[in-house]
Amino acid sequence: MPADGSRSFSASYDQTTKIITAVVCVILVVVPVSTKIFVLAALGWLLIAVSYAYSPLGYAVSERSIVVRRLIGRVRIPLERVHEIRIATREDFRGCLRLWGNGGLFGYYGLFRTSKLGKCTWYVTNRSKAVVLITETKTALFSPDDVEGFLAAVRAEAPVAGASLAGVIEPRGGGLAWLGAAIGVVVIGIVTFAFSYAPGPPKLTLTAGSLAIHDRFYPVTLGAASIDVAHIRVVDLGVDTEWRTTKKTNGFANSHYRSGWFQVANGQEVHLYEAGGKRLVLLPPNGDGAAVLVEVGEPDRFVEEVQRAWSGRLKASASGK
Repeated sequence: MPADGSRSFSASYDQTTKIITAVVCVILVVVPVSTKIFVLAALGWLLIAVSYAYSPLGYAVSERSIVVRRLIGRVRIPLERVHEIRIATREDFRGCLRLWGNGGLFGYYGLFRTSKLGKCTWYVTNRSKAVVLITETKTALFSPDDVEGFLAAVRAEAPVAGASLAGVIEPRGGGLAWLGAAIGVVVIGIVTFAFSYAPGPPKLTLTAGSLAIHDRFYPVTLGAASIDVAHIRVVDLGVDTEWRTTKKTNGFANSHYRSGWFQVANGQEVHLYEAGGKRLVLLPPNGDGAAVLVEVGEPDRFVEEVQRAWSGRLKASASGK
């Protein structure tokens, strides 16, 4: 026991917390890496860091207080006018509603409401070891690994009639709670967008000298001189398997839409714009550039339109031969 008479208690994660934490961390890492959306990656890592910083790392009981140890700063709950300190039961968790807090990522902490306890503040990492502290005005939950030792330490420190649970945060850091919540909302929105984004085939602008492909992530304008006009054709990925993508090198991809740079089965790196269709227009380079594969509504008609618009290039190519 430390010289000041305080007693420390560790706090470990329950199985649900471990699973939720692992799944969320994988999503926040894998999605940004696979889509190469670096803003999402930064927000994801920041959300993980803030969530961990606010999670309970352990507890101490000393000087008539329970101290919750956190990376962001300690929370001290005075043990005055305590009405009850006991092991939590199943009834305590019935009708649980999270009002403002974290529901499994590195623990369960924040403001909750249950049918039996009403509004309560949680500093919990393992619900099977939860302890309920009820005072005259508020209620809090903790989850020390040594439940019996924690109860004995609190009962030894608590006065006969008990008190406020309003807790003093040391040091400052309340503003980061709002920041963490805001970041969480933004990250969830971006992740939802990344998985559900389905714009359909890109909009195109064809002129006598160029083709503009309007894409949110990888827009490009192709000059007619850079394309082998005579060999523009429709590629059927079900038949022309050498043009099937094998790897994304720098692009966006989900189950609905892909754009950017991809490697195909024949070993080439191509500029791809595909919205789930199997028939794409192949725009081969006139020289050492990269081929472009783009999905359009009517690929055969589009090939004719491009070759007609760039007919001057076709004639020049024919006369050069």
